[in-house]
Amino acid sequence: MNSRPLETRFIEAFRCPNCHSALDKAHQSQIHCSHCDNDYPVVEGCPVLMTKEHSAQLDKILQTDTGQQMVTEYEQIRAADHAKKNNVLSSIINWIRPPEMMLRYHPDLTAPPTSVLFGDANNRKLALNVGGGPNRESPFEFTLNIEPFPNVDIVADAHNIPLQDGSFDSVFSVAVLEHVTSPELVVEEMIRVLKPGGYFYSEIPFMFFFHGYPSDFRRYTKEGIKLLFTDLVDVEIGLTHGPVSATLQSVNMLIGILIPQRLPRLRKLINGLFRWVFFPLKYLDLLVKDHQDAHILAGGFYVLGRKHSEPQTQAN
Repeated sequence: MNSRPLETRFIEAFRCPNCHSALDKAHQSQIHCSHCDNDYPVVEGCPVLMTKEHSAQLDKILQTDTGQQMVTEYEQIRAADHAKKNNVLSSIINWIRPPEMMLRYHPDLTAPPTSVLFGDANNRKLALNVGGGPNRESPFEFTLNIEPFPNVDIVADAHNIPLQDGSFDSVFSVAVLEHVTSPELVVEEMIRVLKPGGYFYSEIPFMFFFHGYPSDFRRYTKEGIKLLFTDLVDVEIGLTHGPVSATLQSVNMLIGILIPQRLPRLRKLINGLFRWVFFPLKYLDLLVKDHQDAHILAGGFYVLGRKHSEPQTQAN
């Protein structure tokens, strides 16, 4: 990754992850907190705003097998994007790759109903993407992740977002909450940095296989999601992937388990054949996505809501 200049337009929104004071001194190599006298590095233009304790914990996690798989995948995505621009053969290979087994109902977040996150040409909204990169949904998007991957603007802990209250017009996360140790705290932090009345969106898998990224801790039912997002108003909960997609994906993963690891080429061949033969079945989800019982076997859910426009008072 080539070095890039530090994004200075967000400096005033930063806060120290240690003492939560405003960060007042920024340079191309580090950001300083005058209040607690801590320094935070800037890696290739990306501020790393984590406490020393969490940074050390994260380094250990990223050295695990699943952590290294995550790093490798991000690097492969970047390499693939580069190849698409410079190599016609690589583009052809990507085109003939076996299709995905799961149908995502709303793959474009910039289209309704989630286009409210980004506004329109007359009213652009600044959106925080927690877990963002290596791609962007919008040029008016600020991305947070645990490493300075491509298109990541700030490296931070989602349990302790180093940004001031009400800094963003909208906040969203896609397939992140299953990877954090305390999703309730992460949701609280994401809502904290959201402006009053601002839109919030999140996607969470349900009937989906284990995927360490770098770790994988939990799944939520529709009822569990209602409890997780009780601080939002005008909440809409729906399916991201339907029951047919979830079943196809599970069978595809089971085939991989049944084939011995010592036969990787056979596993890859049968996996590809299964996907090519059965992927059209995923479109059956279009027929059942509004079924009252689709949620009991859904691949995942989304939640779309708003932060209260007025501060909530604590009950006595």
